[in-house]
Amino acid sequence: MELQFIKNLKQLRLEKNISLHDIAGATRINVRFLEAVEQGDFKVLPEPYVKSILKQYAKYVGFDHIQVIAQYEEYKRSAHQKGDEKSAGQAKNKTNHDPINTPKLKMVFLSLAIIGGIALLVYLFLTFFGATEEPVAERPFQDVVREIEKQAEQTAIEPLDIPATAAELEPRDSVSLAVTALDSVWLTITIDNVAQEEFIFPPGRSREWKAANEFLLTVGNAGGVSITVNYDSIGVLGSPGQVLRNLLITREGIRR
Repeated sequence: MELQFIKNLKQLRLEKNISLHDIAGATRINVRFLEAVEQGDFKVLPEPYVKSILKQYAKYVGFDHIQVIAQYEEYKRSAHQKGDEKSAGQAKNKTNHDPINTPKLKMVFLSLAIIGGIALLVYLFLTFFGATEEPVAERPFQDVVREIEKQAEQTAIEPLDIPATAAELEPRDSVSLAVTALDSVWLTITIDNVAQEEFIFPPGRSREWKAANEFLLTVGNAGGVSITVNYDSIGVLGSPGQVLRNLLITREGIRR
């Protein structure tokens, strides 16, 4: 899909004989992301980074970046409205073709509800008024006391399960990872090859995770985040705008 404002950007780039590799070298944006945005594939990155790529692209080729961002936001609003209208139409068609809304079936369900209500009333009436009460035999008070005492003597007291050593109380987590965002940054973190989470942090945001063995970390804007492993500061991982993928973090540190 080639949108008009993207087409204008690409045409100006070609007229000035500028390659995507030229833009990537100057802005440190991966060529793959530039190609995707130029083709109208805006799902390759979170929206804040798409805007940043469009802005830097436009500036480099000499286009009005404010106009480009405004046209991109207008495109997103239009696409969102079309998606809502399509969903509403599908829901309406489903309602119109729903066999449960036919008059005959409505009458059947209503009849079943009435019959069920009558059956419930009959059951309640028989339960509360139809059963005969049997007389309760009286027992001497002393017999009741002796029976309770006998049951108490026969009840065994289970011992408490107390750990023999403090080692049994040690936490299983053995790797700690903390990040502090110095700039807007997105992260993907996989914990022990099981749980994967994705985040977009504004500047100043911090968070800590723990794992039993390892983390797998992907960072967009490597120069915008400071890393600490097991409370030892590693610092920033790269240059602003640089994308680092699949960094393995263990107790020994970071393996690139």
